[in-house]
Amino acid sequence: MTLSSPRAFPKRAFDTITEAGRPGPPCRGVIGRLGKRASLHVGTTGSVAVAAVVAVVFALATAPASSPASAGTLNLRVSLRFDSPATSCPSDAPADAGGCRARTGKGLFPGLGSATQTYAWYYRLGPPTCPSPDDGKPQANTGRLVIAGKGEIQFLLLEGKRCTDVESLRNEPQEFTITGGTGTYAGAAGSGTLDHSAASGFGTDTWTGTIVVPGHDFDVTPPTLSGAQSRTVRATKGSKRVRVSYTVTATDAVDGRVPVSCAPRPGTRLSVGRSVVECSATDSSANTASASFRVTVKPG
Repeated sequence: MTLSSPRAFPKRAFDTITEAGRPGPPCRGVIGRLGKRASLHVGTTGSVAVAAVVAVVFALATAPASSPASAGTLNLRVSLRFDSPATSCPSDAPADAGGCRARTGKGLFPGLGSATQTYAWYYRLGPPTCPSPDDGKPQANTGRLVIAGKGEIQFLLLEGKRCTDVESLRNEPQEFTITGGTGTYAGAAGSGTLDHSAASGFGTDTWTGTIVVPGHDFDVTPPTLSGAQSRTVRATKGSKRVRVSYTVTATDAVDGRVPVSCAPRPGTRLSVGRSVVECSATDSSANTASASFRVTVKPG
Protein backbone atom coordinates (compact mmCIF):
# COMPACT_ATOMS: atom_id res chain seq x y z
CA MET A 1 0.00 0.00 0.00
CA THR A 2 1.40 3.40 -1.00
CA LEU A 3 1.65 5.95 1.78
CA SER A 4 0.56 9.49 1.06
CA SER A 5 3.14 12.20 1.54
CA PRO A 6 2.56 14.37 4.61
CA ARG A 7 1.02 17.74 3.84
CA ALA A 8 3.13 20.80 4.32
CA PHE A 9 1.92 23.87 6.17
CA PRO A 10 3.45 27.29 6.86
CA LYS A 11 5.47 27.35 10.02
CA ARG A 12 3.31 30.07 11.56
CA ALA A 13 0.29 27.78 11.32
CA PHE A 14 1.70 25.09 13.59
CA ASP A 15 0.80 24.66 17.25
CA THR A 16 3.51 23.98 19.80
CA ILE A 17 5.05 20.55 20.29
CA THR A 18 7.28 19.96 23.28
CA GLU A 19 10.24 17.65 23.47
CA ALA A 20 11.11 16.59 27.02
CA GLY A 21 9.82 19.93 28.30
CA ARG A 22 11.60 22.01 25.63
CA PRO A 23 9.30 24.05 23.36
CA GLY A 24 9.53 22.79 19.84
CA PRO A 25 8.49 24.34 16.52
CA PRO A 26 4.76 24.58 15.94
CA CYS A 27 3.01 21.72 14.11
CA ARG A 28 -0.13 21.93 11.99
CA GLY A 29 -2.15 19.82 9.65
CA VAL A 30 -5.40 19.96 9.02
CA ILE A 31 -12.36 11.26 3.36
CA GLY A 32 -12.60 7.30 -3.33
CA ARG A 33 -16.01 7.04 -3.98
CA LEU A 34 -18.16 4.56 -5.71
CA GLY A 35 -20.83 6.32 -7.72
CA LYS A 36 -24.14 4.52 -8.02
CA ARG A 37 -26.95 5.92 -10.13
CA ALA A 38 -30.50 5.04 -9.21
CA SER A 39 -33.66 5.89 -11.12
CA LEU A 40 -36.26 7.81 -9.14
CA HIS A 41 -39.87 6.74 -9.58
CA VAL A 42 -42.38 9.42 -8.69
CA GLY A 43 -46.12 9.46 -8.24
CA THR A 44 -46.77 13.19 -8.11
CA THR A 45 -47.60 15.55 -10.94
CA GLY A 46 -44.76 16.10 -13.34
CA SER A 47 -42.88 14.24 -15.97
CA VAL A 48 -39.17 14.77 -15.50
CA ALA A 49 -37.44 11.96 -13.61
CA VAL A 50 -34.32 12.84 -11.72
CA ALA A 51 -31.29 10.60 -11.12
CA ALA A 52 -29.96 10.22 -7.62
CA VAL A 53 -26.24 10.28 -7.23
CA VAL A 54 -25.25 8.16 -4.30
CA ALA A 55 -21.84 8.71 -2.74
CA VAL A 56 -20.42 5.64 -1.04
CA VAL A 57 -17.01 6.07 0.55
CA PHE A 58 -16.92 2.57 1.97
CA ALA A 59 -17.65 -0.30 -0.47
CA LEU A 60 -17.54 -4.08 -0.48
CA ALA A 61 -14.19 -5.45 -1.53
CA THR A 62 -14.41 -6.51 -5.15
CA ALA A 63 -12.76 -9.50 -6.78
CA PRO A 64 -12.11 -10.11 -10.50
CA ALA A 65 -15.19 -10.23 -12.69
CA SER A 66 -15.01 -14.00 -12.81
CA SER A 67 -15.62 -14.36 -9.06
CA PRO A 68 -18.04 -12.77 -6.56
CA ALA A 69 -17.04 -10.19 -3.96
CA SER A 70 -15.75 -11.62 -0.70
CA ALA A 71 -18.43 -11.72 1.98
CA GLY A 72 -17.41 -10.08 5.24
CA THR A 73 -14.88 -7.71 3.67
CA LEU A 74 -15.11 -3.92 3.63
CA ASN A 75 -12.75 -1.58 1.78
CA LEU A 76 -12.06 1.63 3.70
CA ARG A 77 -11.59 5.04 2.20
CA VAL A 78 -13.05 7.66 4.49
CA SER A 79 -11.99 10.79 6.36
CA LEU A 80 -12.95 11.79 9.87
CA ARG A 81 -12.51 15.14 11.60
CA PHE A 82 -11.04 15.00 15.11
CA ASP A 83 -10.20 17.17 18.08
CA SER A 84 -6.64 16.87 19.38
CA PRO A 85 -6.17 18.59 22.75
CA ALA A 86 -2.92 18.25 24.68
CA THR A 87 -3.08 15.58 27.37
CA SER A 88 -0.92 13.62 29.80
CA CYS A 89 1.01 10.85 28.12
CA PRO A 90 -0.33 7.30 28.65
CA SER A 91 1.21 5.33 31.49
CA ASP A 92 2.74 2.85 29.02
CA ALA A 93 4.35 5.58 26.88
CA PRO A 94 8.16 5.87 26.90
CA ALA A 95 9.56 8.25 29.52
CA ASP A 96 10.89 10.52 26.77
CA ALA A 97 7.61 10.64 24.79
CA GLY A 98 6.53 14.13 23.74
CA GLY A 99 3.63 16.01 22.21
CA CYS A 100 0.96 13.76 23.73
CA ARG A 101 -2.52 14.39 22.28
CA ALA A 102 -5.94 12.79 22.84
CA ARG A 103 -7.45 12.45 19.36
CA THR A 104 -11.24 12.01 19.37
CA GLY A 105 -13.57 12.28 16.39
CA LYS A 106 -17.13 11.38 15.45
CA GLY A 107 -18.69 10.92 12.01
CA LEU A 108 -20.35 8.63 9.48
CA PHE A 109 -18.41 5.61 8.20
CA PRO A 110 -20.41 4.28 5.20
CA GLY A 111 -20.67 0.51 5.49
CA LEU A 112 -20.33 0.71 9.26
CA GLY A 113 -22.49 3.50 10.70
CA SER A 114 -22.07 6.41 13.08
CA ALA A 115 -18.59 6.02 14.58
CA THR A 116 -16.54 7.54 17.37
CA GLN A 117 -12.75 7.31 17.04
CA THR A 118 -10.39 7.59 20.02
CA TYR A 119 -6.63 7.12 20.40
CA ALA A 120 -3.61 8.79 21.93
CA TRP A 121 -0.88 10.27 19.72
CA TYR A 122 2.71 11.04 20.71
CA TYR A 123 6.27 10.94 19.33
CA ARG A 124 9.90 10.32 20.29
CA LEU A 125 12.85 12.40 19.12
CA GLY A 126 16.46 11.39 18.61
CA PRO A 127 18.23 8.13 19.54
CA PRO A 128 17.37 5.33 19.76
CA THR A 129 14.36 6.15 17.54
CA CYS A 130 16.23 8.36 15.03
CA PRO A 131 19.93 9.18 14.50
CA SER A 132 19.43 12.95 14.65
CA PRO A 133 18.29 14.54 17.92
CA ASP A 134 16.03 16.88 15.89
CA ASP A 135 14.17 14.09 14.05
CA GLY A 136 11.54 11.71 15.35
CA LYS A 137 8.69 9.31 14.65
CA PRO A 138 5.07 9.02 15.83
CA GLN A 139 4.92 6.08 18.19
CA ALA A 140 2.87 2.85 18.21
CA ASN A 141 -0.35 2.98 20.23
CA THR A 142 -3.81 1.44 20.43
CA GLY A 143 -7.24 2.92 19.69
CA ARG A 144 -10.83 2.03 18.96
CA LEU A 145 -13.77 2.80 16.71
CA VAL A 146 -17.13 2.55 18.48
CA ILE A 147 -20.00 2.02 16.01
CA ALA A 148 -23.28 3.22 17.55
CA GLY A 149 -25.61 0.35 18.38
CA LYS A 150 -23.38 -2.28 16.74
CA GLY A 151 -20.08 -2.80 18.53
CA GLU A 152 -16.45 -1.78 18.69
CA ILE A 153 -13.43 -2.19 16.40
CA GLN A 154 -10.01 -2.18 18.07
CA PHE A 155 -6.86 -1.17 16.20
CA LEU A 156 -3.12 -0.80 16.66
CA LEU A 157 -1.27 2.17 15.17
CA LEU A 158 2.29 1.21 14.23
CA GLU A 159 5.35 3.41 14.69
CA GLY A 160 5.94 5.80 11.81
CA LYS A 161 8.19 4.38 9.08
CA ARG A 162 10.58 7.27 8.67
CA CYS A 163 12.38 9.85 10.73
CA THR A 164 11.22 13.37 10.03
CA ASP A 165 11.71 16.85 11.44
CA VAL A 166 9.53 17.94 14.31
CA GLU A 167 7.43 20.27 12.15
CA SER A 168 6.21 17.35 10.00
CA LEU A 169 5.63 14.77 12.72
CA ARG A 170 1.92 15.30 13.22
CA ASN A 171 1.25 14.75 9.54
CA GLU A 172 3.34 11.60 9.26
CA PRO A 173 1.22 8.58 8.13
CA GLN A 174 0.97 5.48 10.30
CA GLU A 175 -0.02 1.98 9.30
CA PHE A 176 -2.81 0.36 11.32
CA THR A 177 -3.78 -3.23 12.13
CA ILE A 178 -7.29 -4.25 13.19
CA THR A 179 -6.78 -6.39 16.29
CA GLY A 180 -10.34 -7.45 17.17
CA GLY A 181 -13.83 -6.25 17.91
CA THR A 182 -17.01 -6.70 19.90
CA GLY A 183 -20.70 -7.15 19.06
CA THR A 184 -21.26 -7.17 15.29
CA TYR A 185 -17.49 -6.90 14.76
CA ALA A 186 -16.32 -9.78 16.96
CA GLY A 187 -13.26 -11.36 15.36
CA ALA A 188 -12.53 -8.32 13.17
CA ALA A 189 -9.18 -8.17 11.38
CA GLY A 190 -7.60 -6.04 8.67
CA SER A 191 -4.98 -3.40 8.00
CA GLY A 192 -4.21 -0.22 6.12
CA THR A 193 -2.86 3.31 6.46
CA LEU A 194 -4.04 6.22 8.57
CA ASP A 195 -3.03 9.57 7.05
CA HIS A 196 -2.95 12.40 9.57
CA SER A 197 -3.50 16.08 8.92
CA ALA A 198 -3.40 17.89 12.29
CA ALA A 199 -3.78 21.58 13.01
CA SER A 200 -3.99 23.70 16.17
CA GLY A 201 -5.79 21.12 18.26
CA PHE A 202 -7.91 19.61 15.49
CA GLY A 203 -7.49 17.83 12.16
CA THR A 204 -8.54 15.05 9.79
CA ASP A 205 -7.66 11.36 9.67
CA THR A 206 -8.07 9.50 6.37
CA TRP A 207 -8.53 5.74 6.67
CA THR A 208 -7.46 3.58 3.71
CA GLY A 209 -7.46 -0.20 4.05
CA THR A 210 -9.60 -3.28 4.67
CA ILE A 211 -11.74 -4.66 7.49
CA VAL A 212 -12.67 -8.36 7.52
CA VAL A 213 -15.36 -9.77 9.83
CA PRO A 214 -16.00 -13.50 9.28
CA GLY A 215 -19.66 -14.28 8.68
CA HIS A 216 -20.75 -10.65 8.51
CA ASP A 217 -22.18 -9.05 5.36
CA PHE A 218 -21.45 -5.34 5.33
CA ASP A 219 -24.35 -3.19 4.16
CA VAL A 220 -23.03 -0.80 1.49
CA THR A 221 -26.29 -0.28 -0.43
CA PRO A 222 -27.91 3.14 0.04
CA PRO A 223 -31.65 3.70 0.37
CA THR A 224 -33.86 4.13 -2.70
CA LEU A 225 -35.48 7.56 -3.04
CA SER A 226 -38.94 8.05 -4.56
CA GLY A 227 -40.91 11.20 -5.32
CA ALA A 228 -38.10 13.52 -6.40
CA GLN A 229 -39.59 14.81 -9.65
CA SER A 230 -39.36 18.19 -11.31
CA ARG A 231 -42.66 20.02 -11.53
CA THR A 232 -44.26 23.28 -12.59
CA VAL A 233 -46.80 25.22 -10.55
CA ARG A 234 -48.58 28.52 -11.16
CA ALA A 235 -48.93 31.31 -8.68
CA THR A 236 -52.25 33.04 -8.18
CA LYS A 237 -52.74 36.29 -10.04
CA GLY A 238 -50.71 39.06 -8.51
CA SER A 239 -48.70 36.75 -6.23
CA LYS A 240 -44.94 36.56 -6.43
CA ARG A 241 -44.63 33.41 -4.31
CA VAL A 242 -46.56 30.15 -3.90
CA ARG A 243 -46.51 27.43 -1.27
CA VAL A 244 -45.24 24.19 -2.87
CA SER A 245 -45.80 20.74 -1.32
CA TYR A 246 -44.05 17.54 -2.36
CA THR A 247 -43.45 14.11 -0.81
CA VAL A 248 -40.10 12.35 -1.14
CA THR A 249 -39.66 8.96 0.58
CA ALA A 250 -36.78 6.54 1.05
CA THR A 251 -36.75 2.76 1.51
CA ASP A 252 -33.72 0.73 2.55
CA ALA A 253 -33.22 -3.02 1.98
CA VAL A 254 -32.03 -3.48 5.57
CA ASP A 255 -33.68 -0.70 7.57
CA GLY A 256 -36.97 -0.36 5.68
CA ARG A 257 -38.37 3.18 5.68
CA VAL A 258 -35.76 5.80 6.55
CA PRO A 259 -36.18 9.56 7.07
CA VAL A 260 -35.64 11.99 4.21
CA SER A 261 -34.35 15.53 4.56
CA CYS A 262 -35.11 18.11 1.82
CA ALA A 263 -34.12 21.73 1.39
CA PRO A 264 -36.17 23.79 0.88
CA ARG A 265 -38.62 21.85 3.05
CA PRO A 266 -42.03 20.78 1.67
CA GLY A 267 -44.56 23.56 2.11
CA THR A 268 -42.01 26.33 1.61
CA ARG A 269 -43.22 29.42 -0.26
CA LEU A 270 -41.15 29.61 -3.44
CA SER A 271 -40.71 32.69 -5.58
CA VAL A 272 -41.68 32.96 -9.25
CA GLY A 273 -38.91 31.33 -11.31
CA ARG A 274 -36.91 28.14 -10.84
CA SER A 275 -35.85 26.65 -7.52
CA VAL A 276 -33.77 23.53 -6.88
CA VAL A 277 -34.82 21.12 -4.13
CA GLU A 278 -32.11 18.82 -2.74
CA CYS A 279 -33.05 15.69 -0.74
CA SER A 280 -31.01 13.00 1.01
CA ALA A 281 -31.53 9.89 3.16
CA THR A 282 -29.00 7.92 5.24
CA ASP A 283 -29.42 4.37 6.57
CA SER A 284 -28.04 2.90 9.83
CA SER A 285 -24.82 1.84 8.04
CA ALA A 286 -24.19 5.45 6.96
CA ASN A 287 -24.96 4.84 3.28
CA THR A 288 -26.42 8.03 1.83
CA ALA A 289 -28.66 8.54 -1.21
CA SER A 290 -29.28 12.01 -2.61
CA ALA A 291 -31.42 13.57 -5.33
CA SER A 292 -32.34 17.00 -6.63
CA PHE A 293 -35.21 18.29 -8.73
CA ARG A 294 -36.50 21.61 -10.06
CA VAL A 295 -39.67 23.43 -9.10
CA THR A 296 -40.73 26.07 -11.64
CA VAL A 297 -43.17 28.70 -10.40
CA LYS A 298 -44.93 30.59 -13.20
CA PRO A 299 -46.62 33.94 -12.63
CA GLY A 300 -50.42 33.98 -12.44
